[in-house]
Amino acid sequence: MATSPSPVRRLTTYWKIEAGNAVLIPALAVYLVLKSGGTISTALVLSGLACSLLLVIGTIVLRMMLRKARGEANATEDRIPLLIWMRWPAIALCVAAAVAIGAEWINGSPELSAQFVAPAVLLLLAVLEYINYYHIQLQHFDHARDWQRLVSGRGFRRSHLAREIERWKREQPRGA
Repeated sequence: MATSPSPVRRLTTYWKIEAGNAVLIPALAVYLVLKSGGTISTALVLSGLACSLLLVIGTIVLRMMLRKARGEANATEDRIPLLIWMRWPAIALCVAAAVAIGAEWINGSPELSAQFVAPAVLLLLAVLEYINYYHIQLQHFDHARDWQRLVSGRGFRRSHLAREIERWKREQPRGA
Protein backbone atom coordinates (compact mmCIF):
# COMPACT_ATOMS: atom_id res chain seq x y z
CA MET A 1 0.00 0.00 0.00
CA ALA A 2 1.59 3.29 -1.11
CA THR A 3 1.49 6.16 1.34
CA SER A 4 1.00 9.79 0.45
CA PRO A 5 4.02 11.85 1.48
CA SER A 6 1.91 14.88 2.39
CA PRO A 7 0.06 13.37 5.40
CA VAL A 8 3.23 11.65 6.57
CA ARG A 9 5.20 14.90 6.37
CA ARG A 10 2.42 16.87 8.08
CA LEU A 11 1.94 14.34 10.88
CA THR A 12 5.70 14.04 11.44
CA THR A 13 5.78 17.78 12.15
CA TYR A 14 2.49 17.90 14.11
CA TRP A 15 3.35 15.28 16.71
CA LYS A 16 6.64 17.01 17.47
CA ILE A 17 4.92 20.37 17.89
CA GLU A 18 2.25 18.81 20.11
CA ALA A 19 4.90 17.12 22.28
CA GLY A 20 6.84 20.35 22.63
CA ASN A 21 3.70 22.27 23.51
CA ALA A 22 2.97 19.81 26.33
CA VAL A 23 5.95 21.37 28.11
CA LEU A 24 6.18 24.86 26.59
CA ILE A 25 2.60 26.10 27.04
CA PRO A 26 2.32 25.38 30.79
CA ALA A 27 5.90 26.62 31.30
CA LEU A 28 5.04 29.87 29.53
CA ALA A 29 1.95 30.27 31.71
CA VAL A 30 4.02 29.76 34.88
CA TYR A 31 6.63 32.23 33.63
CA LEU A 32 3.99 34.88 32.88
CA VAL A 33 2.33 34.44 36.27
CA LEU A 34 5.64 34.70 38.13
CA LYS A 35 6.82 37.63 35.97
CA SER A 36 3.62 39.52 36.79
CA GLY A 37 4.15 39.05 40.54
CA GLY A 38 1.74 36.17 40.95
CA THR A 39 2.33 32.85 42.65
CA ILE A 40 2.10 29.24 41.59
CA SER A 41 -1.37 28.29 42.75
CA THR A 42 -3.32 25.06 42.90
CA ALA A 43 -5.41 26.27 39.97
CA LEU A 44 -2.30 26.95 37.90
CA VAL A 45 -0.77 23.56 38.68
CA LEU A 46 -3.98 21.60 37.99
CA SER A 47 -4.81 23.48 34.79
CA GLY A 48 -1.20 23.13 33.62
CA LEU A 49 -1.31 19.38 34.28
CA ALA A 50 -4.65 19.07 32.47
CA CYS A 51 -3.32 21.00 29.48
CA SER A 52 -0.09 18.96 29.40
CA LEU A 53 -1.92 15.64 29.68
CA LEU A 54 -4.26 16.52 26.81
CA LEU A 55 -1.29 17.60 24.68
CA VAL A 56 0.46 14.30 25.50
CA ILE A 57 -2.73 12.49 24.45
CA GLY A 58 -2.65 14.54 21.26
CA THR A 59 0.96 13.52 20.70
CA ILE A 60 0.03 9.84 21.06
CA VAL A 61 -2.91 10.28 18.67
CA LEU A 62 -0.78 12.06 16.08
CA ARG A 63 1.94 9.40 16.30
CA MET A 64 -0.75 6.74 15.89
CA MET A 65 -2.13 8.54 12.82
CA LEU A 66 1.41 8.82 11.44
CA ARG A 67 1.92 5.08 11.80
CA LYS A 68 -1.40 4.53 10.04
CA ALA A 69 -0.48 6.96 7.23
CA ARG A 70 2.76 5.05 6.74
CA GLY A 71 0.72 1.87 6.32
CA GLU A 72 2.14 0.14 9.38
CA ALA A 73 0.26 -2.98 10.46
CA ASN A 74 -1.61 -2.65 13.76
CA ALA A 75 -0.93 1.08 13.83
CA THR A 76 -3.81 1.79 16.21
CA GLU A 77 -4.68 -1.39 18.09
CA ASP A 78 -2.04 -1.07 20.82
CA ARG A 79 -2.74 2.64 21.45
CA ILE A 80 -6.54 2.70 21.59
CA PRO A 81 -6.96 1.00 25.01
CA LEU A 82 -4.40 3.42 26.49
CA LEU A 83 -6.16 6.43 24.95
CA ILE A 84 -9.55 5.21 26.18
CA TRP A 85 -8.11 4.88 29.69
CA MET A 86 -6.33 8.29 29.52
CA ARG A 87 -9.56 10.16 28.90
CA TRP A 88 -10.68 9.66 32.53
CA PRO A 89 -7.61 11.20 34.22
CA ALA A 90 -7.86 14.02 31.66
CA ILE A 91 -11.50 14.69 32.57
CA ALA A 92 -10.68 14.47 36.29
CA LEU A 93 -7.85 16.99 35.94
CA CYS A 94 -10.09 19.38 33.99
CA VAL A 95 -12.82 19.15 36.63
CA ALA A 96 -10.30 19.59 39.46
CA ALA A 97 -8.77 22.60 37.69
CA ALA A 98 -12.21 24.16 37.15
CA VAL A 99 -13.04 23.71 40.84
CA ALA A 100 -9.69 25.20 41.89
CA ILE A 101 -10.13 28.17 39.54
CA GLY A 102 -13.63 28.73 40.88
CA ALA A 103 -12.46 28.50 44.49
CA GLU A 104 -9.59 30.90 43.92
CA TRP A 105 -11.89 33.31 42.12
CA ILE A 106 -14.45 33.23 44.94
CA ASN A 107 -11.88 33.43 47.74
CA GLY A 108 -9.62 36.04 46.16
CA SER A 109 -12.03 38.64 44.80
CA PRO A 110 -11.81 38.32 41.04
CA GLU A 111 -9.40 40.55 39.19
CA LEU A 112 -8.09 40.34 35.69
CA SER A 113 -4.48 39.31 36.29
CA ALA A 114 -2.12 36.63 35.05
CA GLN A 115 -2.75 34.82 38.35
CA PHE A 116 -6.37 34.21 37.26
CA VAL A 117 -6.14 34.38 33.46
CA ALA A 118 -3.30 31.87 33.01
CA PRO A 119 -5.07 28.93 34.73
CA ALA A 120 -8.33 29.81 32.95
CA VAL A 121 -6.60 29.85 29.54
CA LEU A 122 -4.78 26.58 30.27
CA LEU A 123 -8.06 24.96 31.29
CA LEU A 124 -9.79 26.29 28.16
CA LEU A 125 -6.99 24.87 26.00
CA ALA A 126 -7.26 21.52 27.79
CA VAL A 127 -11.02 21.33 27.26
CA LEU A 128 -10.66 22.28 23.59
CA GLU A 129 -7.96 19.63 23.14
CA TYR A 130 -10.22 17.06 24.80
CA ILE A 131 -13.07 17.91 22.42
CA ASN A 132 -10.70 18.01 19.43
CA TYR A 133 -9.29 14.56 20.11
CA TYR A 134 -12.12 12.61 21.72
CA HIS A 135 -15.19 14.05 19.99
CA ILE A 136 -15.19 16.59 17.17
CA GLN A 137 -12.25 17.80 15.10
CA LEU A 138 -12.05 21.49 15.96
CA GLN A 139 -8.78 22.20 14.22
CA HIS A 140 -9.52 23.11 10.62
CA PHE A 141 -7.04 25.88 9.90
CA ASP A 142 -3.94 23.84 9.18
CA HIS A 143 -5.06 21.71 6.25
CA ALA A 144 -6.74 23.09 3.12
CA ARG A 145 -9.25 20.23 2.70
CA ASP A 146 -10.43 20.50 6.31
CA TRP A 147 -10.80 24.28 5.98
CA GLN A 148 -12.75 23.93 2.71
CA ARG A 149 -15.05 21.38 4.34
CA LEU A 150 -15.75 23.75 7.22
CA VAL A 151 -16.39 26.88 5.14
CA SER A 152 -18.52 24.97 2.62
CA GLY A 153 -21.13 24.48 5.32
CA ARG A 154 -20.54 20.79 5.89
CA GLY A 155 -19.42 21.65 9.42
CA PHE A 156 -17.21 19.78 11.81
CA ARG A 157 -16.53 16.07 11.57
CA ARG A 158 -15.91 13.43 14.20
CA SER A 159 -12.32 13.33 15.36
CA HIS A 160 -9.93 10.69 14.07
CA LEU A 161 -9.58 9.26 17.57
CA ALA A 162 -13.36 9.05 18.05
CA ARG A 163 -13.64 7.12 14.80
CA GLU A 164 -10.75 4.83 15.71
CA ILE A 165 -12.22 4.11 19.16
CA GLU A 166 -15.59 3.33 17.59
CA ARG A 167 -13.95 0.98 15.05
CA TRP A 168 -11.83 -0.68 17.76
CA LYS A 169 -14.91 -1.29 19.95
CA ARG A 170 -16.83 -2.81 17.01
CA GLU A 171 -13.96 -5.20 16.34
CA GLN A 172 -13.66 -6.41 19.94
CA PRO A 173 -14.96 -9.92 20.54
CA ARG A 174 -18.29 -10.01 22.36
CA GLY A 175 -18.22 -11.25 25.94
CA ALA A 176 -14.44 -11.00 26.21
